[in-house]
Amino acid sequence: MISRVLLVASFVVGLFFLNGCSQIPVKPSVAVNPVTPPPVSKENLWEQRQQLLVNDVNWSLNSKVALRFRQDNWNFGLNWAQRAAQDYEMQITNPLTGGLVAKLSRNKFGVSLLSDDGKTYRDSDEERLLQRQAGIGLPLKGMQYWIRGLASPIYKTEKLVLDNYGRPLSIQQAGWKIDYSRYLSNKSNAMPRKVIITRAKDNVYVKMIAKQWQGI
Repeated sequence: MISRVLLVASFVVGLFFLNGCSQIPVKPSVAVNPVTPPPVSKENLWEQRQQLLVNDVNWSLNSKVALRFRQDNWNFGLNWAQRAAQDYEMQITNPLTGGLVAKLSRNKFGVSLLSDDGKTYRDSDEERLLQRQAGIGLPLKGMQYWIRGLASPIYKTEKLVLDNYGRPLSIQQAGWKIDYSRYLSNKSNAMPRKVIITRAKDNVYVKMIAKQWQGI
């Protein structure tokens, strides 16, 4: 008799727990999506490019240049070696023979221009020296930044157009317009392959095509 009562009690208790368990709500599983970081804007990439390259003052460039100043046209090779912010050497060469035509250099003592007649001319300002000896007004102080796809820190930026990699497509500073049509790669810190610098009011046109960059 007792064993039968225990058996019935166990059966009732079992039903109670089964019913109780079946009534406990089960929360549906929620799929957790990985957090995707926001894409880096081209403006941020531009700032990163500036910070990375503006202080890189040891580099060299082997290029060819087409220059138009008013009614005169020149074509020449340009080898630019930058050793410090204000310490550089630019060798202008014959585009056919590669022979040295002129050399403009700057160091802590000032600026010197070695011309094809063997004479050396000196000044404390490279732009003034070039204007006086060659009659050409070029923004050499800004060009060391522009040819690398950077805005010059000495001029106010009037206009800036960036591509999706944060590299400039166009910069306008101090009345000069700098256009970039090609880069060496798709990296955000890639060096320009082709740069065109113009100033309409002075009828100045400079096209530089990079053949080789080093140290960048």
